[in-house]
Amino acid sequence: MPPDARKIAKGALRLALYQQEPEAWARLALGLKLDPWQRKLVETPRRKRAIALVHRQAGKTTAAAIATAHHLKFGPAGSTSLVLAPTQRQSGEAIRRIRGFLLHAGAKLAIDNAFSLQLENGSRVLGLPGQDDAAIRGLTVDGVMVVDEAARVSDALFQAAMPMVLRHARTARVMLLSTAWAKEGFFYRLWSDGDQRDWLKIEARIDECTHLTPADVERERRAMPATVFAREYLNIFDSLESRFFAPDAIAAAFGDVQGPMPEAVTFEGNEADPILARTSAFARNPFATGVRF
Repeated sequence: MPPDARKIAKGALRLALYQQEPEAWARLALGLKLDPWQRKLVETPRRKRAIALVHRQAGKTTAAAIATAHHLKFGPAGSTSLVLAPTQRQSGEAIRRIRGFLLHAGAKLAIDNAFSLQLENGSRVLGLPGQDDAAIRGLTVDGVMVVDEAARVSDALFQAAMPMVLRHARTARVMLLSTAWAKEGFFYRLWSDGDQRDWLKIEARIDECTHLTPADVERERRAMPATVFAREYLNIFDSLESRFFAPDAIAAAFGDVQGPMPEAVTFEGNEADPILARTSAFARNPFATGVRF
């Protein structure tokens, strides 16, 4: 085989590999080694819905950006993808990373701004904030829909976003990614009770992360309350009760406070004192077991 033909054949094989295996594209074309959970996410097949529970600094935005960039470059021309996040800054950061991966891979951009990109093949991605569900209506997504930090996104926004992929449910992909937050909202419900026929559940565990050292993680553990560390790094959702002051903490705050004693009342004759007992304010812990209001 002539050298030129061999080079062309080799290029065609590499292109076919990149089209079929996003992980190989990330590793060979972008120089990125993905953690196992990232590989599972970027290789989520079309028409699938994935939900990923991810600890802090695991690379969730990077993984979503790789998946989206791969679709824009190798997927059907003229597709529309969408990135939603709690704030415009966060969705803009995802767009910035998608842009970087596409340019590194030699893609040509026809439109390039802070919150949207379009390739010469007509495929585009939009980055929108997740603060107002009215602002996202009217779009149809046939590529990838990413909801970053999904646990902080409102139910109303999620409910407005999901119909955007309905017309293309056989081809579009949905990716919900988030660190744990409270035991409420659509992300918590889908992670806890979502039907596995509908959702591919992916968890990024801190002990499987290749770019955070155990020493650095342990330093984080020492620097924050146990409940915060559990939420940020161990994928444990907060109970709703823990988001308020605990009764013991409130009682302790007032435990040593002595309010004024009620003034003594003198009654004439044999009239009975209508007050059964007099104690100082805060004399008893109002949150103790058995105390009723």
